[in-house]
Amino acid sequence: MMDPEIGGIVDRLLRSYSTYYDIETCDGQDLVARACFHSRGEKYILTRSVNLWSVEDNEYVFFYAGDHLDPEGLERAIRMSSDMGLNMIEPGPEHRSSMITTILIFGTMDGNCKRTIKSYREHRNFGFMLKGWMDHRVAALETSTSAIISNRAGRNVARNLDNVTKASSR
Repeated sequence: MMDPEIGGIVDRLLRSYSTYYDIETCDGQDLVARACFHSRGEKYILTRSVNLWSVEDNEYVFFYAGDHLDPEGLERAIRMSSDMGLNMIEPGPEHRSSMITTILIFGTMDGNCKRTIKSYREHRNFGFMLKGWMDHRVAALETSTSAIISNRAGRNVARNLDNVTKASSR
């Protein structure tokens, strides 16, 4: 059973993502939802049949929540997000980039988890970047201290998480 405060934060976060993302709730152990965003840009001359270029950008977001995050749970969440996200990515000539984002909202976290999140890095190139690339962003909120931790790639996610938690305290 999830703490009502954590549940409220998750609900507000999912509402903020629902504007641009397709959201699906999950009944996993700690995985509560996942969201997908797809963007396509193209340039053509006169008609769409004469296409100059087209690019696709994707983001796959995985939301985890619970009372306590330990190193094993963190490793499991990151690995599961990475595996599911990589299975959704379809590298090709029109694929430019994909982001896999892991958002963790827990009451308390071990100190080792914070260090692991800050130092985590996963970047992949597909076909020597001719078929695009992938970055994995990780951001976490510890509700007991209101601390927000992220890896380098996840700074924007951490800012969004901070905005959602500030909005909840008003």
